[in-house]
Amino acid sequence: MQSSKRARKSKPPASREAAYRIIIRYVNEVCIQIRKFAKHYLNRDAIDYSACAKCLKDLCEVWETVPSKFPTWKEFFEKHKIKTTEDGLRKKDSYRDLMNICERAREYELMIPGVREMIVECARGHLYKYCQSFIEEADELEIQPVLEYEEAINAYRTEIDAKIDKINKSILEYGEIKKPFETFISEGNVHAKLMEETCVLLIEVSHTAKKWIAEDSAYPDKLLQDIFFNNSYKEKLEDDIEKLRQKIRSTDGSIERKRKTHATLAREHSNHKRQKHRAKQSLEVVILKIQKLERDIESKNKEIQQLKDEIADKTPVSPRYRSDLRINLEREYGYLDKLEENKQVMERQKIRLDREFKSVNDSTYEYKVEAVTNRHEQHEMRQKMLGMEIEIKSIYDRISSIDQKSAVLKKIRLLNLSPDTLRMMHKRRIKIPENEFTKRRKMKCQLEEACKFVSNYIGKDWKKLYERLPFIPPRDPDRKMKDMEVIDRISAHRDRTPEESALFSLEKWRSFNRQSELGQLIRGLRKLNKVELAEKIESRYSVEDVYG
Repeated sequence: MQSSKRARKSKPPASREAAYRIIIRYVNEVCIQIRKFAKHYLNRDAIDYSACAKCLKDLCEVWETVPSKFPTWKEFFEKHKIKTTEDGLRKKDSYRDLMNICERAREYELMIPGVREMIVECARGHLYKYCQSFIEEADELEIQPVLEYEEAINAYRTEIDAKIDKINKSILEYGEIKKPFETFISEGNVHAKLMEETCVLLIEVSHTAKKWIAEDSAYPDKLLQDIFFNNSYKEKLEDDIEKLRQKIRSTDGSIERKRKTHATLAREHSNHKRQKHRAKQSLEVVILKIQKLERDIESKNKEIQQLKDEIADKTPVSPRYRSDLRINLEREYGYLDKLEENKQVMERQKIRLDREFKSVNDSTYEYKVEAVTNRHEQHEMRQKMLGMEIEIKSIYDRISSIDQKSAVLKKIRLLNLSPDTLRMMHKRRIKIPENEFTKRRKMKCQLEEACKFVSNYIGKDWKKLYERLPFIPPRDPDRKMKDMEVIDRISAHRDRTPEESALFSLEKWRSFNRQSELGQLIRGLRKLNKVELAEKIESRYSVEDVYG
């Protein structure tokens, strides 16, 4: 009743430093009492407990009683007060040790309940209450100092609770072995060891509390350092964005120059292409003329040969006819000479046109190559610009994440430093919203376990399930198909079983789906007609309303 009144009257600490002073006061008081007890009763020379037991028997003979009459040291002390003891017996070391054992037991039993209560009050009434990481304010953001301190808090709590449990166990064991008094004396090393262990545990809890206090006092500074680091990192990212924007502007100017050059090259290519076409036509005409002249020359040669044959014929003909033949032969020779001359002119013209055609053809090809190269360079520059724009978007996302984390860090730091937080936590008018955060974490763990459970049953059908699972934001079928191809390649490379591939696919789904939950997995199983497996998941995790 008195403790409940004291709890109602107690006030919250005015500040973190005040809370630390309260905890340190508890810890120092515990350490002082333990050290006093250890100095007087534990840091002594070794006690001969068998000699003490013999001394007890001798006393009992003098008092005309038996040791079994004394359940505990208290009854022995009461008897000792009213009975006289011989001086010879009083001067023995075993007698002094026997009295010391009784005094040690009395001091231990008077001290330990209060010390234990102080250490429990220090831990559970102050440390656990006021040393908070406020991780629930992070809303699942991966903030390293907050996560590290939350892990440290859990480790401190686990360590302190384990040691308090050991202290309670030691106290209970001591209560069991303190009776009967005769055994308590003869086996004094057992309870002496328990006392020593309990004292060591209390000192260790005290040191752990001091270490926790030191870490909690440094927590705002760690948060501040992380805020400064985030700000400097954000400035660096903003500088990177400005550099990328300058590169984009420079690349855009280069593309514009390339575009103008490409237009010029395209015009030149078109002009040279027309020139090439005209040169080709002229060359073809000359070739045709040469071919015609060659045919005409061949024909004239035949006619000349016929005339020669007729002239050389011995058949008698008139002189006039023979004279006409010679005139015709001479005329044909004249025609032949003209044809040969025309052919030579045409061949010279062909050689000139060949040179012109080769020149214009080479120029046309060069302009074409330059135009194509220019176009490819423009495409590469545009792809490079697209990559830089994607990188800028990624940097903006990182800056947004940094801003979110910095805002959370500032809020947590303010909560940690503000006396109002301590008062609210003390009065419990509001609770730090652990329930929602814990609920989310529990749901996340359940989904992870369910994915492992489903992967063992789904096996080779993981692709069908992956196609039927929802994605937020939506993921188009082509991307899903590419995901499955990637999973297949990785699984083949690493020699994974179908069950391992199924688990990997579900992990992919969870990473791409920002709002993944157990109900979505169950709905996907039902779409795949895996009704029995869906019902197993429902019953295993008590999930309802998943038929939508």
